[in-house]
Amino acid sequence: MRRYDCLAELAPMIDDALVVTNVARSGFEWHALCPREGNIYTMAMGMVTPVCLGLALALPHRRVIAVDGDGSLLLNLGALATVANAAPPNLIVLVFDNRSYASTGGLPTATAGPTDLAAIAQGAGIRGACTVNSVGAFRKAVEGAWHGGGPWVIVARVTGETEPVGPKLMDGRENKYRFVRYVEETEGITILKPSIVGRSE
Repeated sequence: MRRYDCLAELAPMIDDALVVTNVARSGFEWHALCPREGNIYTMAMGMVTPVCLGLALALPHRRVIAVDGDGSLLLNLGALATVANAAPPNLIVLVFDNRSYASTGGLPTATAGPTDLAAIAQGAGIRGACTVNSVGAFRKAVEGAWHGGGPWVIVARVTGETEPVGPKLMDGRENKYRFVRYVEETEGITILKPSIVGRSE
């Protein structure tokens, strides 16, 4: 199955959930399918799941979705232990496992061998961890996770095939500010204080 087809199943489910995506094509594909202010695109490798953990803990009433990859998660496996111990029920981690570092030339990741990310997540203490191999199974797993009881780690074994979509037309700084303003507006809170030119304090 393709990552794009899985994301196409996810997109209609999104309401006010906060979504953070992995580098390169993951973010491009998600932007093409579900462009919205509640997305952070192209988070640094190894940081997608940790950033989502922080969001889930800060906003426990709100669903948070990590669109991570095998190469990214392998760079920071300790995050799984932290997720298990914090145990936010509103966190869903989607790991699209194409068994390669696709954005940097396609060298194989450890999951091209015997490494099993769902088993590692389970070993860390995340009971809601599983591997899916079809779009139907992906949808069923996400629908199950949608009702809470997390955290969840859903590892989707996908091909390296990508959808020919264009990149998002914003840089990381613009994306960050738009995302924060969206959270402020929908939560009725202030995160970033207004910038006042010439203030002395």
